[in-house]
Amino acid sequence: MKSDSLLWTPFSLRGIELRNRFVLLAHWNGLDAPDGTPTEDLAAYYATRASGGAGLIVTGSHAMHPSGQMSPNYGRAWDREAIPAYRRIVEAVHPHGARVFAQLNHGGHTSLEHPPQELWAPTQMPEPYGRYNTVEMGPAEIEAVIEGFAASAANMREAGFDGVEIKVGHDGLLRSFVSPFFNRREDAYGGSFEKRMRLPLEVLAAMREAVGTDWPVSVRLCLHEYTPFGYGLDYGLEVARALAASGHVDLFDCDAGSFSSFWMEIPPSAVPQLAFNELNAALKRATPLPVIAFGRIKNPLDAERILREGDADLIGMARQLIADPELPNKVREGRLREVRPCIACNDACIFQAMQQKPIRCVSNPAAGRELTHGALTPGATPRHVVVAGGGPAGLSAAVTLARRGHRVTLFERESEPGGLIRLAARQPLHAEIGESVRHLASEAERLGVDLRLGAEATPGTIEALGPDAAVVATGSRPYLPGRDGPDGPSPPIATEGLPASMGGLVPGLADDPRVVSVDDVLTGRAEAGRRVVLLDRNAHWEACGTAEFLLEAGREVRFVTPLATAGADLEPGNAALFHRRVRPRGLRITANADIRAIGPERVVLVDVYTDEEQVLGEVDTIVLAIGRRSNDALYRALQERMPAFRIGDCRAPRLLQHAIHDGDAIGRALEARLVASR
Repeated sequence: MKSDSLLWTPFSLRGIELRNRFVLLAHWNGLDAPDGTPTEDLAAYYATRASGGAGLIVTGSHAMHPSGQMSPNYGRAWDREAIPAYRRIVEAVHPHGARVFAQLNHGGHTSLEHPPQELWAPTQMPEPYGRYNTVEMGPAEIEAVIEGFAASAANMREAGFDGVEIKVGHDGLLRSFVSPFFNRREDAYGGSFEKRMRLPLEVLAAMREAVGTDWPVSVRLCLHEYTPFGYGLDYGLEVARALAASGHVDLFDCDAGSFSSFWMEIPPSAVPQLAFNELNAALKRATPLPVIAFGRIKNPLDAERILREGDADLIGMARQLIADPELPNKVREGRLREVRPCIACNDACIFQAMQQKPIRCVSNPAAGRELTHGALTPGATPRHVVVAGGGPAGLSAAVTLARRGHRVTLFERESEPGGLIRLAARQPLHAEIGESVRHLASEAERLGVDLRLGAEATPGTIEALGPDAAVVATGSRPYLPGRDGPDGPSPPIATEGLPASMGGLVPGLADDPRVVSVDDVLTGRAEAGRRVVLLDRNAHWEACGTAEFLLEAGREVRFVTPLATAGADLEPGNAALFHRRVRPRGLRITANADIRAIGPERVVLVDVYTDEEQVLGEVDTIVLAIGRRSNDALYRALQERMPAFRIGDCRAPRLLQHAIHDGDAIGRALEARLVASR
């Protein structure tokens, strides 16, 4: 980027200076201890993003009262005994030149536990997206919240944080109090705008009294609830003006959505990049306070433009800095080509956290594992490794091996690398997933990997190179019982008599020309007819994205699954947007059902619980997403000839995150694996 980039302009905020405009936005990452105490893993997570060049790290969220924990291992900011552990975060971040704020929150309506013990709210009513009722707070609970925020802020200052942020945001109790829908009270804390604002204003005043006037306080503010019943931008700006007028706020951190519009809280790739910049700009115009922009900002050029156009003062990134903590440094050094993009899949970051698991990243295997997956160490003895397969697993292995100084030759039989991800990127609104393999291919080329595209690896071609080891990443093929694949026919997966709903062989499937795979549809090898039945035992994008692909092509699609719904394993935000798109377009979903038999004039469905049959006539095409099988013939042929290791789908067909992690893991552990294979 240009030397006059605003991204690298320092920024002052109530007595502290940020070295640049990059902000790691607060997000819960599941790295606290089971009792909510900050861990060394948590400190390393933030330190890595500080060393990557971020100007401000906002940690979070940390509960300011036991009732505000959304999970038992949510941060314990109210607990003075946790101060030494919090101090470790500060001591890990500061040596790298970054500033660090602690975000404080009360979960209010929302919890990661099912069922939760107790949810506090202004009014007794469940979050519409949820189903668990709430405690209507009385005077004692309200006072406990005010005191909890003040005491927690004081604890964070004692721990050495440079400032604090409170959440009047998507999953916060304070947002529920300002929201006309959620706050139905008729006392001093509800019934009018001024009364709805009373609790957050009292919280801010108590915090300011506890920490003094020389310490920055930020507010993460939901500007738009994005629900039919919630408030919109005009009301959000009115809230902002009231908060700013208190004199206790130094910075606004933009936010949107609620648990009833979860797809807007952490928007997946179906939501366009920069979709919320109008909110950033509106807030910047509405108050004199500085603003942190948010909303799928991942391109540094877009970030620069936001600053230059005056839409915000700072650039907030969460998932992009999870995917590539080094982005700020790479931007400063002009290494834009090396930036690892976030693909906004949500599969390993927010979805992991929602399941109370440590955060991960599909594209960055080190995310959440910083203590064990730190800087790569060069190989003691450089080796020559042949990688067979240029999909995500093979590319990931090649890149990590090359970074460690090994010589790598990669064979890919197609003219372009990418494997099955190239097919996934053809599904509607999934183009960004292709960035994951394009980045890996670019890195492989930059690092000097010998990329042999359009060249299929065979035992002979690999042996002729005399490598020290072979890594086999030859992917997988659709499971089509009785049909031939690259590695031969696909046999039934279990003994005769297993029900179709459990993966048994469906009569008529093997020899009916109407039966095709997802791969056939997405590659164009098969032209689907007008009336399509799609059988899904996958529960993820393989089936859901293909159904949407067929709808866009003008087909009538009946989606059949033995599960309770289509897309049962999708991250909830993705699942909600998928159903909102496809149901109005006529996708017919038959859940809790499977195909019992296929005949010339009919397809017989069966209810997996009642055994009741349903006959469908006039079906032109039957698309199966019922599993995949590893293409491992090359691996088996190489086993007796040289050290060979299989990774990705070749080992077991799974998700993208597993393929990239497998490749990185073999790249890191090659020497140990070679010793173990002797």
